[in-house]
This record gives sequence, structure tokens and C-alpha cells, in this order.
Amino acid sequence: MRKERLNKNFLKKYSKYNFNQIKEEKIYLVGSARFKKYFIEIESILQVIHGKLVGICSVDGLLNKKKFSFEEWEKLQEIALRKIKDYDAILVLNVDGYIGDHSNEEIEFFKQNFNKPIYYLSKLLS
Repeated sequence: MRKERLNKNFLKKYSKYNFNQIKEEKIYLVGSARFKKYFIEIESILQVIHGKLVGICSVDGLLNKKKFSFEEWEKLQEIALRKIKDYDAILVLNVDGYIGDHSNEEIEFFKQNFNKPIYYLSKLLS
């Protein structure tokens, strides 16, 4: 049997989203670490199917947030703000309408410093 990560069952969960709306090449994902599964899966969809270059703050931070001290987590947030400038757009993973404080900080930083698109997952619904 042929292995395929992005098979029909995997993609069914995301079929309601129109990722074709995102025209930019370099996309930075913003959202709560509580939705790490969305980060991982949407990153794969954007890269493999849509050919996008996708970035996030920290894979280790995403997978192991609870293991970081407050100071370490704040350092990762500072790094996120430095990294975000290199992307053409951001995609906010506002699952169930939730946007956390750090995500809001990243969104506001992006809005105030760059004239680039901000997409929200909830607005990509087909």
C-alpha cells in the first residue's frame, strides 16, 4: 500500500477552507499553541499542495509549550516578532474564533510595521 500523508481522509477535515485565496509565497502561521495539530497539518497542506514557504515561531515551543519557563517563552515571542518581518503574509489560525494574547501581539506588530496581507483561517471558509 502506498503511503500518502495528505490522503483523502486527511484533507477532508480542511476541505471547507479555500487556501487558494492566499496568493503570497511566504506565509507565517500565527495562533495558539493549543492548536498545534492545526499548525502541523495546515503547514503540510500549504507546502505540499500549494507550494508555499511556511514558517512558525518554534517547533519545540509549539510541541512543548508547558515545558518552557515564562522567560524562555517570552524569548520565543521576541524571536517570533523578528522572524515575522521576513514573510509576505500571515495566516492566523483562529480556531473556534480564539486568538490569544501573544497571537494578538504578533498580529498588531505585523499590522503596524508592514503593509502585507493578514489572513484568518475562519475567513478562508468556502
